[in-house]
Amino acid sequence: MHIQDVHYTPIDEFELVERMQDVTRYQRLCSEYGVRGDGMEVFEALKHDIGKALDRYQAIVTSAVDPDEPDDLESVLALRPEGPRKLTDGVPAGYAERLRGAFYGRMAGCTLGAALEFESVDAMKDWAEYFGDKYPLEDYWSRIKNPTDPHYIVGKKIDLTRGHMDAVPPDDDTIYTLLGLLTMEQYGPDFTQEDMAEIWKRYLPLGPAGGAHGLRGCWWGERKMLTNLLDGMKLPEAGLYRNPNLQNIAAWTRADSFGYACPGNPEMAAKLAWKDASANHRRNGVYGSMFMAATIAAAFAVDDPMEAVRIGLTEIPKDCLFAEGIRWALEQKCANYREASDAVWARYAGMFNGSALTNALHVVMGLAIGGRDYTRVIGETVAMSGDNDCTGATAGSICGAVIGLKAIPEQWVRPFNGRMHIYLNEHPEYLPLEDVCNRFERLAEKFSGR
Repeated sequence: MHIQDVHYTPIDEFELVERMQDVTRYQRLCSEYGVRGDGMEVFEALKHDIGKALDRYQAIVTSAVDPDEPDDLESVLALRPEGPRKLTDGVPAGYAERLRGAFYGRMAGCTLGAALEFESVDAMKDWAEYFGDKYPLEDYWSRIKNPTDPHYIVGKKIDLTRGHMDAVPPDDDTIYTLLGLLTMEQYGPDFTQEDMAEIWKRYLPLGPAGGAHGLRGCWWGERKMLTNLLDGMKLPEAGLYRNPNLQNIAAWTRADSFGYACPGNPEMAAKLAWKDASANHRRNGVYGSMFMAATIAAAFAVDDPMEAVRIGLTEIPKDCLFAEGIRWALEQKCANYREASDAVWARYAGMFNGSALTNALHVVMGLAIGGRDYTRVIGETVAMSGDNDCTGATAGSICGAVIGLKAIPEQWVRPFNGRMHIYLNEHPEYLPLEDVCNRFERLAEKFSGR
């Protein structure tokens, strides 16, 4: 797959949204006219027609075949370029310090990006300048929109700002790291996708009604998969059914835990990430997860974030769209976030802003601009926009794994008070960060002996 083979067929998204708003307004109007029942008949027919359209879309994308982009693990591994596969025998020296750099670095990058997630480059810059924050950010935001609004079930938006934190604020991207940890603790490296699904169903909270459609705390393809599972559907169908997120970012936001558990072993990290990601992603959505897991695993054993990136690239099919994009990013010489963002969207105009590829390019280019300077890495990465709590988290994780916790400036870590705010069933409201790191250390020791 090559970028010249990708041709986007644009649709008028504004018109689509406007027509859906017309539907809701007509339904209200039916109620005001006293004919609500007739309106509901029309609405149910519309839902049926939309469902049929989604099924047709699903059939189209799931039947598409590209020899450069297989889904099964054996074929994926056969298409990789040469690579080191494993960098160390056993856990790398200095792993404990580097793990804390990666984990704390992930928490900080996520928190920085979550405050203005998906805001445009210009909107974030204007917001910072209006409130006097240096931009790109060198500390957490001083202000946030709608500060009293809820943030991931147990938090508020204001928790993301400087001076208002008492822990790592809750976020789905930090929860995914814990779900990976829980899966590997309970089932080991031989976990199945069904094992992973059981962990998700057990620990992710439902809404007040307790039903499948009350799910809170995860979005996009993860919400689709879990809703389907709770409705009685089995894997693999539950991960694919009416899921347009097959090549989106979410799988690689779940990849860090596999890199943490396999330090110095990018091949093993990538294989675990494939197993996790392919539950509800395909093709480049899966390769993105394998790439990030391998890059993080490699980062524990090298001294340059870009070396880790190049090693991560050897664990995915060499001619897939994702690999082509990463190679392109490595050739760019962007001086800052603005140049990087402009370059990405000039090349990938029309791609969804939450795609696995475009957001991964932000991570790679942020690492290239910032190098071993943690503040610059997450500041420049977040400033590129996109799904920038995810990109800030992963860039912070990779950089942190290379430089270690002691090299991360204190303003990023001190506000956490050594704990993270979470919303998992059967867990306390807060988890000590050191306890989580100790648990990853135990996994790494266990896995390295295999």
